[in-house]
Amino acid sequence: MAYRPSKRRHHSISDTDLNLTPVMNLFMVIIPFLLLTAVFAKMAIIDTYLPQEGEGGGGNQAAPPKMLIVKVMEKGIELGGIGEGIFIPRIEGKLNLRQLAAELFKLKDKYPKEEEAILLFDPQMPYDQVVQIMDTTRETSEGTKRILFPLISLGENK
Repeated sequence: MAYRPSKRRHHSISDTDLNLTPVMNLFMVIIPFLLLTAVFAKMAIIDTYLPQEGEGGGGNQAAPPKMLIVKVMEKGIELGGIGEGIFIPRIEGKLNLRQLAAELFKLKDKYPKEEEAILLFDPQMPYDQVVQIMDTTRETSEGTKRILFPLISLGENK
């Protein structure tokens, strides 16, 4: 047998809207705060370029212009291209960056319009040495600052 509902109980279903305004206000404050306190990654970028092919088409093409090639080896640094025949040996196992800067300075005086250089490294070369050689090739810091070969291409020495 089913029980009869009590007369004292009144069931009323009311339609009440949820008040989301306080929650939205909270998000409006939290989002800018999080964006302002976030730490974004800062990266240093060194631009490198691929060597450009000679312009012009047809069968009668001039010889491609030579560019500077810097090979870093276990014995030292060998320059090729416009610096053909220059070898800079290591001193006490360290690369001689001063002599490299002096040789590059002479080459820039001889070829003032040349701006491209190809740097060839062994795969096991420490990153710090790669950056030091790139900086030395791009500009000299001896005395007054002078831009030498700013368009750098990187490669693997085989």
